[in-house]
Amino acid sequence: MGDCKHQKKEKIFPAEVGAAAGAAQPWPTSQKKMMGWGIKSSSGRYGRGGVVSAAGIAREKPTFLRTAIEHLPLVTQLCKALQISRSKRAVATYKPYLIMDVSSYLPAVVAGFLGLLILYNLTVTLARTLAAMADKYGPVFTIRIGIYRTLIVSNHEAVKECFTTNDKILANRPRSNAGTYLAYDHAGFGFAPYGTYWRQMRKLAVLELLSVHRLATLTHVRVSEVDAFIKNLCFFCKKSEQSPNQKISISQRLEVLNLNMMLRTIAGTRYFSDADGENDKEAQRAMKLIKEFSYLLGVTALSEVVPFLKWIDFWGHQVKSMKRISKEMDSLIESWVDEHKLRRFKIGAKNNQDFIDVLLSAIEDDSMFGHTRETIIKATVTVLISAGSDSTSRTLTWILSNLMNNRNAMKRAQEELDLKIGRDRWVEDCDIEKLVYLQAIIKETFRLYPAAPLSVPHQAMEYCRISGYHIPKGTRLFVNVWKLQRDPRIWSNPEEFEPERFLTSYQNVDILGQHFELIPFGSGRRSCPGMSWALQVIRLTIARLLQGFDLATPLNAPVDMTEEPGGTMSKATPLQLVLTPRLPDHLYQL
Repeated sequence: MGDCKHQKKEKIFPAEVGAAAGAAQPWPTSQKKMMGWGIKSSSGRYGRGGVVSAAGIAREKPTFLRTAIEHLPLVTQLCKALQISRSKRAVATYKPYLIMDVSSYLPAVVAGFLGLLILYNLTVTLARTLAAMADKYGPVFTIRIGIYRTLIVSNHEAVKECFTTNDKILANRPRSNAGTYLAYDHAGFGFAPYGTYWRQMRKLAVLELLSVHRLATLTHVRVSEVDAFIKNLCFFCKKSEQSPNQKISISQRLEVLNLNMMLRTIAGTRYFSDADGENDKEAQRAMKLIKEFSYLLGVTALSEVVPFLKWIDFWGHQVKSMKRISKEMDSLIESWVDEHKLRRFKIGAKNNQDFIDVLLSAIEDDSMFGHTRETIIKATVTVLISAGSDSTSRTLTWILSNLMNNRNAMKRAQEELDLKIGRDRWVEDCDIEKLVYLQAIIKETFRLYPAAPLSVPHQAMEYCRISGYHIPKGTRLFVNVWKLQRDPRIWSNPEEFEPERFLTSYQNVDILGQHFELIPFGSGRRSCPGMSWALQVIRLTIARLLQGFDLATPLNAPVDMTEEPGGTMSKATPLQLVLTPRLPDHLYQL
């Protein structure tokens, strides 16, 4: 054959594709290139852009635009067929290569590789930063935290899909430095990947440690600590009678109450002998250690999300601090476990007095899934400490702060206590169900100031679909609980503190994880197993405080509600109050 450009040219149309044999028509050049084919003449030579028919006739080189227009009907029909086929497939068997343009079915990536800078914004809470992005890009979007695709969800429809339809798929946890160094290489069930080990440890926690029966046997711990807390507050008030308007740092006292209650429940030990712990050096060291431990649990090192920058940790401090704190915590917890073993050796193991006793009785095998018995016990204790170390005291502080800025709500709660309980005895656990307005105050505070404004990260184990988007395997998921619970489509006046909403239009909405517009403790398989314990502590403590004292701020000034920047929802400044006892003296046991 001669040079193709001197031969007669002939146009080709979509109708000619697949013509009869003997006049077979080749695919247009542009399509052959897209499909990885070469263009070969009858003489065996590849052309340079033209198309050669079986008869040796050179056809006109099609342009990209011409090809697209000519084959638009065919492509449209193909897309429709693939869409129908894809919609019939189960999510678990979804294969991205069946879709012509997978990227069009993925949530928009609104912050690329440098999305990790969002983690290090020290001027505002992470939840608020992500909420502002949701206002701009919608309630379901993607950011890149280093090399990891991360899905951010903040509306209840999408959250319901996450924790019902896709609950099992999203039940995994991504590996983290905190899990490696602070949770005994992910042996702590809160950090463990989804699987048999996690299921067994979760079952142990729910049925043995945090069951209704177990918490009932530990009621005396909770009640005695709250009694001591109230007594110390009254003692402070009496001591300060000659100095009116003497303020007290209620935030610090709530931290001491929470730590004493938690450590007695877990390990049977009590560190603080007085109300503020200022004179207990050992207790102060323990509190400092636990606070630093809890802080590091939420730290994300740069090398964790950008692995090839691992060398930065040589001059960084996150991993070094984690290793140091883990050794100190291990030493502290090991001393508790050894004390329990010695006591059980001397007097037997008939009575499980605290959580460590329960763990020693329940875990009999020397090794499980690659972890020793001691490692599993210590890892479980660290998870319990991390979950309850300061989240309860933070919530109590926010409840009181809201009441100080809404005095009518506090007055109504005290009137309810006077009417339902009276002033001649203390409110008890069994009375809480009668106090519907008090419960509404607690719910409204959980709505506005969830202890965990962002969910603990989940990781997709398979491809799944959320809000019509296809979520690739390995995608990490955060639920912006703070934004979710202020959604104006769901909540009227979402930024306002209005406990009354839970007595009227939202009276059937609870915080147990099944109403997806209000999930301060999470939902699904990975929800917080300690919810019942936290609610019991919060309800009794607030009820006793409001029943026992008239509360005010110094000079009746409004409370600053600024949040501390970062991933938690802590109050930026300590809450200081002026207290006046309102019950007969003999009830305070002075």
